Amino acid sequence: MLNVLIVRLCKTQERATGESMDFVRDLRRASPGGFWRFAFFTPMASYRRVLPVEAYAVAKIAAAHSEDCGPCLQTTINLAKADGVSDTIIRAAVLGDVNAMDERTGAAFAFARAVCAHDFASEELRPKLIAWWGEAGIAELSLAICASRLFPTLKRGLGHGQACQRVVVGKETLQVTAPNTHAA
Repeated sequence: MLNVLIVRLCKTQERATGESMDFVRDLRRASPGGFWRFAFFTPMASYRRVLPVEAYAVAKIAAAHSEDCGPCLQTTINLAKADGVSDTIIRAAVLGDVNAMDERTGAAFAFARAVCAHDFASEELRPKLIAWWGEAGIAELSLAICASRLFPTLKRGLGHGQACQRVVVGKETLQVTAPNTHAA
């Protein structure tokens, strides 16, 4: 019975994100205990109570792109779209165009990028973000950044990492490049 539920949940997630969940199936097969720990982690990946949806989405896009320029980035884009984020904001986040975002959304994006790059700019942005969204907002941004980086790392570790690919935002296909944080 539980196996049937897990299979259905994977298929539902594949329909929702437009991306394969084979890495989850492989994790479950190889390490059932690891799978269950991962399963209990996943609710954190969508926790948002205080942040505006646009700020939350661009932070997740920045964090996903810091680790991946392929399917995980596309999944994050697809989830932002499903949450009602406009193609204009999603496109700006994918391309790193902070000027196309309002001040708060741009600051959330810049914060996520700085955190992922271990850049001191995150410390400079934190007081402004706290003034807007409180400590709860910083906590949500931090959880979103962390969760968005876990999926591509896990997939790559399990052998499901892929090369950069074009991502689709609305009807536009964008070529993304490897994240700067991994440059040799």
